[in-house]
Amino acid sequence: MTEPVQPGTPQATGDPAAVDPWAPPALGATPASEPAPVPPPAPAPGLVPGPDMNAGAGTGVSYWPFPQPAPQPRNGLGVAAMTLGIVGAVLGLTIVFFWLAWLPALLAVILGAVALSHVRKGLANNRGIALTGVILGAAGLLVSVAGGVLVAVQVHSIREEQRAATAAADAEAARQRDEVARQLAQFEAEKQKRATDEQARRLSFGGSYTYEETGLKISLAAPQPFVPDESVSKAPENAKVVVLAVTVVNTGSTPLSLRGSQMLFVKDANDKLLFPLVDISGRISRIPASLDPGRSVTAQEVYALPDGSAHTISVRFDHGDGSKRRAVIWTGSPG
Repeated sequence: MTEPVQPGTPQATGDPAAVDPWAPPALGATPASEPAPVPPPAPAPGLVPGPDMNAGAGTGVSYWPFPQPAPQPRNGLGVAAMTLGIVGAVLGLTIVFFWLAWLPALLAVILGAVALSHVRKGLANNRGIALTGVILGAAGLLVSVAGGVLVAVQVHSIREEQRAATAAADAEAARQRDEVARQLAQFEAEKQKRATDEQARRLSFGGSYTYEETGLKISLAAPQPFVPDESVSKAPENAKVVVLAVTVVNTGSTPLSLRGSQMLFVKDANDKLLFPLVDISGRISRIPASLDPGRSVTAQEVYALPDGSAHTISVRFDHGDGSKRRAVIWTGSPG
């Protein structure tokens, strides 16, 4: 059984039983029911401490007593600028895609400039990367512009060459058309000339013709009756004997060869070839083998025209070499 405490008896300090629950608290003493004050927590690592805990105490000014996080650098624009600058530079160096380099290069310059602005304001710390993006973007723009100018020059040069080639082709085509037209006109003129010459070589008895290439002029007189004697080969019965006199003149300035032109070809009305009668009397002369300039010779041949062929005969004389050999034909009645 606990003994009662006598008033004024001293008690051991710290003994709860010695404390009088009904005694008023001593001056400056902390009531047993109030907890002891807790110290503020230490700031977390990497955080900036807040304002003084006692700042504004009793003034009614609010404050944030906790640590503030440090701002993160805004380096994304610089990285994007360098990436786009690399893309623009690489595209600018390619032959096929250089024309696409201007877009990423321009974006690299713009983003790099914005990133450098952030660096100057302290919002980013990748100045080297942003500057690299600006430089690569500018290089990509220059290469793209240079490539565009080079391509424009090449395209202009190719177009000029094509226009020159087209003009040359048109000129050549026009020249060929003119040449064809000239040849056609020449052909028509030669054709007309041949037709005119062909008409000029179709003569009646007594007419003459001159070969322009050689200068030989030939004429045939109308057939004349001829009375054969013993020196002439015998003519067929009831045949009409005529003599044909042909005159050749060398109107040129050089000796003229008449080889191959010393015979006349005579046909009757039935287109039958007639052969000359042989005369050994010396009265009949043949066309010579050659003729000097300015000289003329008249040759004669005797023909027997059978019955039924006395109405129309044709006499042909050929002269010239190769493709230039032409015939003069006289047609008419033997009289």
